[in-house]
Amino acid sequence: MAARKHVLFGLVWGVAAAALAQDVPVMDWGPIMQTEAMNSVIEEIGRSEAKKAGLTYPGDRKVARSPQAVRSSLAQNLRSQMRGEGSRAAPVNAGYAPSSAARQRLADIMANAAAKQHPAKGEEMRQLVTSGRAVSEYQRIAPILDFRANDAIDAYAFYLLAQWGVANDHRADVTRTQAAAVRRQAANAYASIASQLATDALRQEFAEMLVIQGVILAGAHEAAVRSGDDEATARYAALARRGGEMIFSINPAEIILTNRGFQSK
Repeated sequence: MAARKHVLFGLVWGVAAAALAQDVPVMDWGPIMQTEAMNSVIEEIGRSEAKKAGLTYPGDRKVARSPQAVRSSLAQNLRSQMRGEGSRAAPVNAGYAPSSAARQRLADIMANAAAKQHPAKGEEMRQLVTSGRAVSEYQRIAPILDFRANDAIDAYAFYLLAQWGVANDHRADVTRTQAAAVRRQAANAYASIASQLATDALRQEFAEMLVIQGVILAGAHEAAVRSGDDEATARYAALARRGGEMIFSINPAEIILTNRGFQSK
C-alpha cells in the first residue's frame, strides 16, 4: 500500500514533542547538545581506544582522535556521499546490546555538557537520559522509518534527518525510500569511525547521544509549529542550520532530500 511508504514527520515529531515538552524545558538544549555532548562522547571513545592501546589520553593521535577529527571525518565522508563521490563501504557492525551502565555514563556526559551552558539544565538532562524517554520515543518511531533500535548507524541516520528537517522547517512527507537512502549514506560515513566504536557500550553511547539530540531538536521545533509560534520555529531552524554546518560540512539549507538521499543543491 502506497500510504505505508510515507512517514508524516509532523505526526512523528508531534508525539515526541507532546511527551517531552509537557514538563521538560527543551528549547535551549538543541545547540548545546550539538557541541558539548558530541565532543564529550567522542572524547570518551578516544579514551577507551587509548586505554586499550596502553596509552594515556590523548596519547597517540592515531589511536585517540580528537572530537573535531572524528566529527570532521563523519562530515567529510557524508559530504562525499551527497556529491556522489563516495564509495560504498564494507558493512560494519553497528548494533549493540544496551546496558544501564552505558546509559548512566551517557547521562553523566550529557548532564555535564548541559551544565556548562546553563547550570540548571544539568540535572534535567541527567533525568531525561536516565529515564530513557527520548530513546523510547525513537524506538517507537524507528520501525515506521524502517530503522532499527539499538543500532548506531540507524541512530545516526535518524539524527541527520531530524537535523536537516528542522534546519529547513520541513513539514512534508518523507518516504521510506528516502529514509533508506539516507541510511546508506550514514552507513558509509560511519564506516570511517567504526573501528573506534568497538564495544557495545561505545556504540550505545554514540547512538543514544544522537537519538536524544534528534528527539529534543525535532520535538522542540514541532512544539513551536503546533503552537503557532513562528518566531520560535524560525529560531530553531536557524540554530539547526548553524549546527548542521558541523554535521554536514555545508549549510543544510543548501541540501535537498531525494530518493538517493541527501544531495547538494
